[in-house]
Amino acid sequence: MSERNLHALASPGFLAGLSLLLLNDFVFKEQFHNGLTGKLSDFAGLFVFPLFWAALFPRLKLQVYVSTAVLFAFWKSPYSQPAIDVWNGLRLLPFERTIDYTDLLALTVLPLSYAYGRAPARATRVPRPALYSIALVSLFAFTATQFSKRVSYDNEYPFQSSREELLTRMSRLPANDVLSDFSESDTFDVSFDSCTGSATVTVSERGSESVITLKEIEHRCPSEPDRRQMLEYFERQFIDRLREEPVRKSSQVTYIWGKSPPGAAAPTNNAAQPTPRRRGSGNSSPRR
Repeated sequence: MSERNLHALASPGFLAGLSLLLLNDFVFKEQFHNGLTGKLSDFAGLFVFPLFWAALFPRLKLQVYVSTAVLFAFWKSPYSQPAIDVWNGLRLLPFERTIDYTDLLALTVLPLSYAYGRAPARATRVPRPALYSIALVSLFAFTATQFSKRVSYDNEYPFQSSREELLTRMSRLPANDVLSDFSESDTFDVSFDSCTGSATVTVSERGSESVITLKEIEHRCPSEPDRRQMLEYFERQFIDRLREEPVRKSSQVTYIWGKSPPGAAAPTNNAAQPTPRRRGSGNSSPRR
């Protein structure tokens, strides 16, 4: 690696992509949290990430781009979860990601990035400390939005329907279809297209009604999570929409994944648990 190669980090294209990545993660996601901001980080990140490593290892440029494509596809698949669980078990810096196969569309930016990296040098000569500063900012940008913070809850939401009927309603909500074994689970991850990255819920049946219990919410933006705002978002985008007639697909709920078969969860000792907060039951429109 030579200083000449590092000057690629000061090229207009790299700096523009890096700036877009940082702006999207720290400003746009917080302000808009829509489908565009959800994809923008993937496109910007996949443009600058291989450029960064190719600048450090110029003789391995092709291998860098191929590895980037393979690792991104692996990261966005369920197969990466065991590795994530092992890392998070170390309790260092927790990593999370939302499984959304439409994110793989961002791989189409790799040929553009590769072509840009092969073009004649566009960088203005900059001092070495500035290059090292850009490199450090780049490493921060690549990992900032993968950090997550989880907030625990124990809120219950009763529905005047059987468990089977409630699961049918849940299956109609996400933008992407649920898996075939969806109804065999009692614990679910609900993925959102926002800084409120996902929520873990359980579904149980009590007599003539079914109950959704919110266990935790994962915050996916670099800012400090607001417990009340996350709860309001969850109730508005998930619980309230489940009470609508009919239940329609939501652009904010991207996936709902089943996590465990019925009966796998440990029994709850009601006497030892605090009384959870309950919202009004029934399928009528919730109060505002």
